[in-house]
Amino acid sequence: MVGFVLTGGPQARDDAAMRIPVTQMSNEVMLRQLLDAIPSYVFLVDRDVTILDYNAAAGAFLGVGRRKILRHRGGDVFHCLHSRDVTAGCGRGPFCKSCPVRGAVNEAFAGKKCIRRQICMELCSGRKVKELHVLLTAAPFAYQGHERVVLVLEDLGGIAALQRLLLLAPN
Repeated sequence: MVGFVLTGGPQARDDAAMRIPVTQMSNEVMLRQLLDAIPSYVFLVDRDVTILDYNAAAGAFLGVGRRKILRHRGGDVFHCLHSRDVTAGCGRGPFCKSCPVRGAVNEAFAGKKCIRRQICMELCSGRKVKELHVLLTAAPFAYQGHERVVLVLEDLGGIAALQRLLLLAPN
């Protein structure tokens, strides 16, 4: 049985009543529900930006099954323009040394700190190249002796479009 110690007035009792006792829900289920509640694209990646897990928003954005996402490098899954530069794919071409996603993941691993920056990703959609403006967050995450990075991509497409309109508007 899980209990809560109530202190304070009615607000404290209401807050305690709303909490979900962790013992009633497995940590794995709770973590999955928490990740899937986040509207941004969230990925768990290793040092080579290989996707180890992702949330529902990322899955909907990618639009393919788990087999085509898990254990594949990010640029290959995102259809990065430069992942096609060499047959070995993402992380192996000349541009990859300056890739903002790979660079942020490497910085997060090296400095053990959270990296945040606005970037523009060039993604292939058929024969067309699409720009995706995102706020990238790469945060180191260690669990059971394994070092990983939580990679979050927040779509800034609407903001980028407004910025372009403002630049084109007469004064």
